[in-house]
Amino acid sequence: MFQPLPTPQEMARWDELTIEKFGLLPEVLMENASREALYVLKERFSSLKGKSALIFAGSGNNGGDAFSLARHLANQEVKVMVLHSKWQKEYLNTTAGYYLNLAKKMDIPLMHLPEYNMDFLPQVDIVVDGLLGTGFKGTLRKEYISWIKKINKLGKQAFVLALDIPSGLDGETGRPSPIAVVADVTITFEEAKLGLFLPPAKPYIGQLKVGKIGIPKKIKQENPCTHYALTSKILDLISPPPATLHKGQAGHVLVVGGSTGLTGAPQLAALGALRIGAGLVTIACPKPLASQVKGIFPEIMLLPLQGEEEFLTSKDFELLEKHLSRFKAVVFGPGMGRDSRTLELLKKYLQLEHPPTVFDADSLYFFATDPSLINLSKQKDKILFTPHPGEMARFFNTTAEEINQARAQFASQFVNKYQVSLILKGAATIIAHPNRPLYISPFATPNLALGGSGDILAGIIGGLLAQNYSLVEASCLGVFVHGLTGEKLAQIYPYRGNLAQEIAHHLPLVIGEYKHAKS
Repeated sequence: MFQPLPTPQEMARWDELTIEKFGLLPEVLMENASREALYVLKERFSSLKGKSALIFAGSGNNGGDAFSLARHLANQEVKVMVLHSKWQKEYLNTTAGYYLNLAKKMDIPLMHLPEYNMDFLPQVDIVVDGLLGTGFKGTLRKEYISWIKKINKLGKQAFVLALDIPSGLDGETGRPSPIAVVADVTITFEEAKLGLFLPPAKPYIGQLKVGKIGIPKKIKQENPCTHYALTSKILDLISPPPATLHKGQAGHVLVVGGSTGLTGAPQLAALGALRIGAGLVTIACPKPLASQVKGIFPEIMLLPLQGEEEFLTSKDFELLEKHLSRFKAVVFGPGMGRDSRTLELLKKYLQLEHPPTVFDADSLYFFATDPSLINLSKQKDKILFTPHPGEMARFFNTTAEEINQARAQFASQFVNKYQVSLILKGAATIIAHPNRPLYISPFATPNLALGGSGDILAGIIGGLLAQNYSLVEASCLGVFVHGLTGEKLAQIYPYRGNLAQEIAHHLPLVIGEYKHAKS
């Protein structure tokens, strides 16, 4: 269900343990890496014989992979030239130097890159980027910026293969520094590094392939990484419903929300819960707005609360508390508004023994204004926050742009500080739980970027919680299905324009298509 996404530091640790503790020679790892790169090129070209390749080799292990690949390509009768970033003598006594010497023995042309006249680069069929590896951080030096620009210029006509990561990308954040190689394919080794999976890297990596190089499974299990990608196997958590299922067994969700001008949000959350399979959904809303909140959906039940205002107040607490035991999960906040009198209802709810609760939308405004509210709950293990970057930014007194620059770091900081679960929405949504790794969605889908999409997600998770999925399962499964449905809608509406409620309506169809394809 989860694909490891090591940081560069974690990958380096795996390499170190494989070599020092397990005893596998570094030359073996490098040979395996170069063979995986060769397989990519063989897959791309029906025949490599007679092709030409220009290989850029850096100073570290990435350069060693490049030297080794040069040998394999020469054996395939490819006309190869290697441009290396440091003097040949500086590679002495390194693993990269071992493969440089093998290339020399095969009479492969080797040129010192800083001395080579880059104005007269030959036009070639293949360009291999082995300049900088996943450990690169900071800002590129001028000469690297120049070299990367030349690679990208060659890439307008040649096939560009990046080894492990396109040079210039930060292996942890995926951001260019300030530019990066634009690859047709990136062959990353052993596991996809965290930065390659994050949205800033998307324009640079092309097709991402993972080539196994022989890191022992035992080492990865004993030294787990801190980030994992969600995979389609998470959908295996969904079992076919028994023929004898009745609505009570499928769970009852309560959505608490609605205020003047915001009556659609709780309705959308309710639709998300119903479409993911909840047996019953009730919306607790201000009495004067009940008909608007229900809308045209007879499947949605209502709990009109006692106050006469068009927003929720502490006057509504008594009736809400009286009915709370009927529900297996609660979604609190869609369309709730930000009136100060609504805050009193939230405070009282937090002090109750409550079912697993998804706090979304306007409820997050109150928490961000006064984070000490979180401590009113004695059931933090039953709480999930679902902010978008703007809502998250209020907790840290920063901007949505700053949050998106370091999404994983902010998510980790949040759950460690407040000890509640979190879904940080957006491209490559992050799921964080206290004392667990971060889980990252593989989807970055513009068709989900519209008002109401988050309400649907909150309802999906509430519906899964009501069906007895754990908080971890419900959050990961909900995020994945939501993203997968966004991809389905992108096929139907390639230029966006879909409605939020269509996300909900397509949920069972998308799940059914996956199950049918698998069977």
